[in-house]
Parts: sequence; C-alpha cells; structure tokens
Amino acid sequence: MGFPLKSIPLASLFESLFHIHKTSGNAFYFKDVVKVLSHQFVRPLFYIDDIDYASKIIETIDSNNLVYLTLNRLKEIDKHSNKILDLLFSNWNTSIDLALKNCGIIISKIKIYLDQNKDANLLSLEYLYRFNELFNALSLLNSKYKHIKDISTLFGVYKELLSSETLDFQGEPLQGLQIMGMLESRVLDFETVIISSVNEGILPSGKSNNSFIPFDVKIENKLPTYKEKDAVYTYHFYRLLQRAKNVYILYNTEADVLTGGEKSRFITQLELENIHNIHHEIIAPHVPVITPELKVVQKTEDSQTRLKEIASKGFSPSSLTNYVRNPIDFYYQKILKIKEHDEVEETVAANTLGTVVHNTLEDFYKPLENSFLSVDIVKKLKTQINEKVTFHFKNEFKEGDITKGKNLIIYEIAKRYVSNFLDLEIENLKAGNEIKIIKIESNNNVLIEIPELDFPVKLTGKVDRVDEYNGVTRIVDYKTGRVDANKVEIVSWEDITTDYTKYSKSFQVLTYAYMMLLSNEITLPVEAGIISFKNLKAGFLKFSKKDKAGNGAKKDALITQETLDDFYVELKTLILEICNPNIPFTEKEV
Repeated sequence: MGFPLKSIPLASLFESLFHIHKTSGNAFYFKDVVKVLSHQFVRPLFYIDDIDYASKIIETIDSNNLVYLTLNRLKEIDKHSNKILDLLFSNWNTSIDLALKNCGIIISKIKIYLDQNKDANLLSLEYLYRFNELFNALSLLNSKYKHIKDISTLFGVYKELLSSETLDFQGEPLQGLQIMGMLESRVLDFETVIISSVNEGILPSGKSNNSFIPFDVKIENKLPTYKEKDAVYTYHFYRLLQRAKNVYILYNTEADVLTGGEKSRFITQLELENIHNIHHEIIAPHVPVITPELKVVQKTEDSQTRLKEIASKGFSPSSLTNYVRNPIDFYYQKILKIKEHDEVEETVAANTLGTVVHNTLEDFYKPLENSFLSVDIVKKLKTQINEKVTFHFKNEFKEGDITKGKNLIIYEIAKRYVSNFLDLEIENLKAGNEIKIIKIESNNNVLIEIPELDFPVKLTGKVDRVDEYNGVTRIVDYKTGRVDANKVEIVSWEDITTDYTKYSKSFQVLTYAYMMLLSNEITLPVEAGIISFKNLKAGFLKFSKKDKAGNGAKKDALITQETLDDFYVELKTLILEICNPNIPFTEKEV
C-alpha cells in the first residue's frame, strides 16, 4: 500500500542530478542541463525579481549551440543564480558528504519557495519531507560506516532505499473514503466495502511467497508456509463481509504480466454457497474509433487582415511553394506566425550548411558585380576558401564544435562544395566561355497586378546570382541538396501550382525571373535554373518547357514573354486561392 516514492516527480530530479555527476565530469551535456533547469521543482528557484533566469540560460544554450557546458560557462550566462548553480552543478565527486549536503540544501530551498507560495500543493511538502528523511538516512549510514566512496555507489544505495519507500495514504478516520490494506481492516466494520484486485495469485497470494527455505523443510520444522498466510487473508476477507451492507468485489478479467485474468477462489466460493444476493457485471471502457481527419481552417476577418499584411509586404517564392505543399503549414507559419523552436544543433543541419555555402559565395562574388570573370580571379578566390568557410561556420554554428566527428566532415564538405564550384567556373572559362557577373544576392520587391483583389500584392525574394553566359542572361539559384534535371522541367502549366515535389524548383526560378522582369533588371529572353552542389557534374540545370509528347520531346529552355505570361496565369490563380475568403486552409495528405 502507499504511493511508491520512486514515482514522485522529485525522484526524477535527483535521478537527473546523480546521472549528471556520475557521467559528466567537468563538462555537462546540454540535454542533461536543460532537463534539470526545466524541472518543476528547480525552475522556481531561478525566479529573481519576477525574471525567469532558467529560461534565459536555456535560450542561450539553444541560440549559441552549446553542446557541452562547464559550471563557469553557466555562471557567465547567468550571473544572478551562482549559488543555486553551485548547488546543482558543482563537482559532487569531490566529496560524498558535499553531495548529500547539497541534496539537503536543495530540498530546503524548494521548501522555502513552497512555504512562500500560497498556491503550493500540500502534497509537494509531503514529498519533500519524505526525501529529506531519505537523505538523512543516507547521511547517517555514511557517517557510521564510511563505505560510500564515490557518486556511483551513493546512487546505488539511494536507488535501493528509494525502491522500498512509499508515501503512505492518510485520511480522516471518521469520515470519507478509507484506503487500507487487508491487515489494517481488523476489527473494523464498514457499511460499504470495495475490495480491488481479487484475482487468484493476488488474493490469496498462493505460492508466490519469497523464501530460501524449501516447502518440505518448513513442514518438517513446523514453520509457517503460504497456506497459513492464505488462511490469515481468508479470515480477513470473510471478516470484512460479515457486517457490510454493500460489497463491491473487483477483479481483472484481462490476462496481464502479473495474473492470468482468473478470478479468486474466494469469489467462486461465494457463488457456490449461494447465500448472498450477487450481481455479476463485466465493465469495460468504451474505446471510440477515432478516424483521422484532415484539418480544415476556415478563413476569418482576422486571417483576411493578416493575408492583406503579407500581400503588402510581399509573398516570397518559398512561402508560395509552402502553400502548394501543404496549406495548413502556410497557415501556421504565415498567419499564426508560429516559428519552429531553435534547438541546439549537435550535428550541423542541412539549412546551416546551405547558409554557409551561400554566404561564402556571396563574399566571393559580390565585389565582382558588373565585371567579367577570369581564371586568375577564380584561382585567387580558391585560396580564401578555408578562411571564409570557417568565418561563416562560426557565425552560423555559433559555439558548436566543428573540430571533430560529423561536424568536421560537414565542415570539410562545405569547403569541398565551394572548391568544386570554383573548379567548374575555371573549367568553363578555360573552355572559352565568357561569364559576366551582373548581380549577387539581388533583393526584389515588386508589385504585381491582380485586378480581382482590392488590395496591393507584392512578390519578394532574393536571387542568388544573375550573370551573362556567352551573352545570355542567366538567373541562378544555388541548392546544396541534390536536384536532377527533371525537377526543373514542366509539361503542363497547371501542374506547377499543384505538385510540390516535382515542380517547386521550377516555380521558384520562374518567380525570380518574373520579379526581375517587373523590376526592369533583365531583358528577355533569359535562362533560369539551378546549380546543385550535389549534382555539379550536370552543371547549370535550366528550366525548360517540354511538349506534351513526353520523353524525348522538344524542350524550350529560353524564357520568353510568352513563358512568363503563361506562368503569370498560374501565379495569379494561386494567389487568388490563398486570398479567397471562401476557400479554407485545408491540410494535404502527406
């Protein structure tokens, strides 16, 4: 009987603390630190003048990619909570007495907070009292026997004591529900009795008696066996029923790990005696079948107002393709402004790698705008790869470690991507091709005409590179992932705003071309496409319109006014759908 102490929330706090000091040494893994700082009993200790300093520490860990932290680094982040940080993270391995003392002080600090907080749960104070008793017992054991030499041994003894301790159920003896074990019910009479778990093997417990003495030896030496124990429980069972007016006997019919779902022999005996008025019922919860439904969000006045704000600032190609992929994601990110939480990147994420490569190439090519490339210029850029990539990694990956493991491999991949791209440029120049850089990271924000809407709509986006290749203007989008030629080809214009997987890349490059035309930065015809760093051998992957005849049919790679007019029809249809108050945001099946 009683609630196991190991199931109390406070047990998870001390388990986390012991785990940290048992495994970490001087540097703590960020997930362990966050787990301790986020604990319901620790978090309030970091409230100083209504400021939550625990949240500030966690935010700093996330934003700076701190994978391993020392106590000094934690103190640098939060200079207001040095005492509590010392209690939690100072090296417990130096002294077992210090570890036990710290546990006691942590309990007393939590108690002070609970005493000051009027809304505190009285049960929490009971938890603290029982854990205080537990650590006092550990301190007495250690001071008497001096057997505990390290934190692992202390943790083992703590777990052993914890597993056998319970928080006793207490109630007012003269009113309400009384919860008690079978042996506590001696010489007490109740009008209504509820007996639970009346299954064979639990009541009576039968041969499940743990003993090293064999049954025959017990019989020979007249020692009590399981039969005597069963007889005691049988007496108490019938004694409980003697003066009760209503008796509810509960047993589990489902076979589980403890029992076979068999009702107790006591129930069978009551049925056979046939002297009681017995009602037998099988009670099972109704489990409703929940059919998964796609989310549908109706547009309201507020969402329409928000859409007008987005339209006036500008729809980006990525936000439009995000709508094509799944309208509900567009709703969360753009209408509700729900952003993904910036978590610590233990391993460099794909988007971080992409940002590093993009920024490095921007640094290289930005000074070369409106000038022709030469082999010597590109070779000179190659000598700066190491410096620039390292700088941008530190800028994006913050204090994350790129000196070993997967991160070192990704760091080398970033350098290889840039180096291979510059080699491709050199190869093109040596082959006699002329390349003139026109614009790098060109920002566009243009107004587009949609007469059906009574508010202005803009397109906005940043084009990675615009150049002239043998006199033909190219709009280039860099992708660090793999892109194949078929991802920038279309057959039917209607598909470009319906199939995200196949046509999102085509949609993006055409949007860039359309924006640059409206801003008078290019003159038609032009080429637009992608350079994929994982598929560099394919070179510049041009957008092309294929005839409906299918494979092997004629491809048209030049983007003309006619191409952009056809694209405008689909673009306008998509924006009208997004802004239409009668068309809800409907989730797509993934």
